[in-house]
Amino acid sequence: MKKILSGILAAAMVMSFASVAALAVDYNTATTIGYGTMWNDKDDEAVDSSVGTFTAVNGSFDGEDVRPGSIFLLPITDDSITWSSDTTTTTVNTDEIKNDDYFKFDVDKDTNGKMIKKISLLTDKKVNGTRYDLVLKFELADSYTTDEIHTDGTITLEAKKDSTDFSGDKTPKNAFNDGDLISIDYSFWINNEKTENDDNPDSGDRVYFDPDDNDTNTLIWGDDRAALKFEADDDASKFYARLSTSTDRTLYAEYGDPVDADLWFYDFVTNPTIPSTSRATLTLGIPWDEDDDDYIPDPESCFIYEKDADGNLTDVTDKFTFSEDDEEIPGWSMKTRVLGTYVLSDTELDIEAINADDEDDDDAAADVTTPDGGKDIPQTGSSDMVNVAVVAAVVSLTAAGAVAFKKSSK
Repeated sequence: MKKILSGILAAAMVMSFASVAALAVDYNTATTIGYGTMWNDKDDEAVDSSVGTFTAVNGSFDGEDVRPGSIFLLPITDDSITWSSDTTTTTVNTDEIKNDDYFKFDVDKDTNGKMIKKISLLTDKKVNGTRYDLVLKFELADSYTTDEIHTDGTITLEAKKDSTDFSGDKTPKNAFNDGDLISIDYSFWINNEKTENDDNPDSGDRVYFDPDDNDTNTLIWGDDRAALKFEADDDASKFYARLSTSTDRTLYAEYGDPVDADLWFYDFVTNPTIPSTSRATLTLGIPWDEDDDDYIPDPESCFIYEKDADGNLTDVTDKFTFSEDDEEIPGWSMKTRVLGTYVLSDTELDIEAINADDEDDDDAAADVTTPDGGKDIPQTGSSDMVNVAVVAAVVSLTAAGAVAFKKSSK
C-alpha cells in the first residue's frame, strides 16, 4: 500500500511542478511607494526620537532605537504607487487598492515576531488632519529589555483576481492582474532608552539604567518624584528603571476609599535589584505641589505601604525617614537592595481587615473541588486516518496543478 501511495504522490508532484513551470509571470510589482509623515498614535503627535528614528523608502521601512510598547502610523501617500510592467500594464492605485474585494492585506512576521503585537491596515484614515486611502498601523509589544532586540518581516497587498474578472457594480476603474504585489519589508531595532549616572528620566519613561562601575551612581525621576543613590560594584549590571506613578484604581478602591484617604503611587516596574556594594538609598519624593495644590498633607504624618506580589499592602512607614535636605531630594528615604512598589497615604489604612478578607477569599477558592482529571484519553482513531489523509493531500495537490495549468493557458 505504501509503495502505491508513494507512486501516486510522486506522479502528482511531477504533474504539478510541470504545470507551474509552464506558468508565465503575468503580474507586476510596485516599484515606487510614497509615504506621509509618521504619527505617534499613543500621544497624538508626530513621531520623534521618543518613539524611534525611522526611514521609509519604497519597499523598505527601517527603524532604529524603537521603543517597546509604541503605537505609530505610517501613511501611504495617495496615488503614489508606480508599477513594473514585465508583461502587462497595471494602472490601479491607492483608491482601489484599499478595496479588500480587490487586494488582500497580509503580514509575515519573521525574526522575533513576538515583538510586534499587531500590524493592521487602516483605510480612509485621517492622520494629522490629512485623509489617506491607506495607513499602516504598528503596535509593538512592551518589553523590559536592557539589550537591543531585532525584529523584521514583510507586509504585502496582493491582487486577488484580474480586474477583468469583476463585473457590474464591482468593476474596477483601473486595471490590475491577479498577483499584482505591493511588498514592504520592515526592520526594527528595539530597545528601551538608556540612562546613565546623574540622568533625570521622566516618570513613566521606558528606560534602563547602566551604572558606572566602582562609582557613586545617582538617578532622579521626574520633577523630584523619586531618587536613587548607590555605590556600584566593579561589574555593575544594567537594570530596567521605569517608575510608574499611575493610579492603581483597584487598590485605591479597596484600601483608600473606605477611609477617605489620598494615595500616591511609586511603582518601580519589575522591582529590580540594585547592583550595589551595600544597600542603596531610595527616596520617595513629595508628590504634591506645595505652591499650587489646595490640600497639603503633613509629610511627617504620612504612611507608606509596600505592595506584594499578591496585591496586598504591608505597612513599611517605620523603614522610611522624612527629610527636607539630607538626601538628593526632599522626601522619605530608606536603605534597600530592591526597588519595590510603594503607596503613600495621608491617612492610616485598615490593611489588616482588608488583607484578612482577601485571605478568606483565597481559602474559599482553595476549598472548591474540581472533577477528577485522570480520565483515559479517548481513542481518536488518528492512526487509522493516516492513509486517508495522504490520499486527500495527493488529490488536493493534483487539483492545484490543474488550476495552475488552466491559469497559464488564459
